Amino acid sequence: MTISFQCKKCGKNYKVSDDKAGKKIKCRQCSAPVRIPEAEVDDFTDDWEEEAEETPLPRRRARSASKSKPKPKRKNKSSSGLNQNLLIIGGIVAILAIGGGGYFMFFAGKPGSGLVKSITDKADEIINSQGGSGSQKVKASELDNMKKIGRAFHDYHDSFTRFPPADAHLVDGKPLLSWRVHLLPFLGQAEIYKQFNLQEPWDSPQNSALLEKMPAVFQCTGVNKPGYTSIMTFSGEGTPFPGGRGIRLRDITDGSSNTLLCVKAGPDKAIPWTKPVDLPFNSGNPFSALGQSPNGSFLSAAADGSVRNITSDLPAQTLRNLIQHQDGNPL
Repeated sequence: MTISFQCKKCGKNYKVSDDKAGKKIKCRQCSAPVRIPEAEVDDFTDDWEEEAEETPLPRRRARSASKSKPKPKRKNKSSSGLNQNLLIIGGIVAILAIGGGGYFMFFAGKPGSGLVKSITDKADEIINSQGGSGSQKVKASELDNMKKIGRAFHDYHDSFTRFPPADAHLVDGKPLLSWRVHLLPFLGQAEIYKQFNLQEPWDSPQNSALLEKMPAVFQCTGVNKPGYTSIMTFSGEGTPFPGGRGIRLRDITDGSSNTLLCVKAGPDKAIPWTKPVDLPFNSGNPFSALGQSPNGSFLSAAADGSVRNITSDLPAQTLRNLIQHQDGNPL
């Protein structure tokens, strides 16, 4: 009579003689210890059944097998732990990289830093170089100078709550000094500013001697006469510089981004930089005051500090709206 049974671990079927009941064997398939049951069961006649060989397992061997079971788990745990460690290390490296990049961009991105300055200058250069067929790329140095002048206007406004006057103040029938002179302290030229006599006209002996000390920020391509510049404002009725005291930002009801403060006119319009003379606004033909530009465009600074390139194919109405700060026609 035979006893049929299965390995409880892997399910392999066995049959042995009943005289081996109660003994232990080692499973041929998974090497697990298997106890032969004592209960009588029907014989298995399927072809896939195997007759088990009696292989008694010593207790030590059984304990060794039992102790060896966790080994794969410890190995997996170690592997998993290694992977987790790698992920943690990778995360730390990523955080440091991002944090370092943020630190770099934060400090490099402060006003005047080389990185952001080069990026914004390049963006302005691309934006302001577009236009009609007669326009050409604006020189980076002139673009930077116009941005400095735009910032100086705002720094002056912050100090005096209004922009500098751009009309001809008169003393004994003679004009005093231009707005360009009064922006000097806000362009890093305070020492030159101290040398002017603010109570004398621009062509007095003391002030005229300073004509040759024009800062590079007012230099213009095509203007070759020393001490001359073509950077001027539009002046007259309807402009931000109608005469008298300078206006305030809140007076620009059309919006600061829709109003021009100054423009680089053609070289034929150049004047002594200390002379309080600007471009007379001609409502019928606003381009007439700008003169002839060698590249077909005129660089300008808006009241919000932005720099724009005015092309010769710009509609006259658009330029007219940009010059006037209270015409009710914001772009």
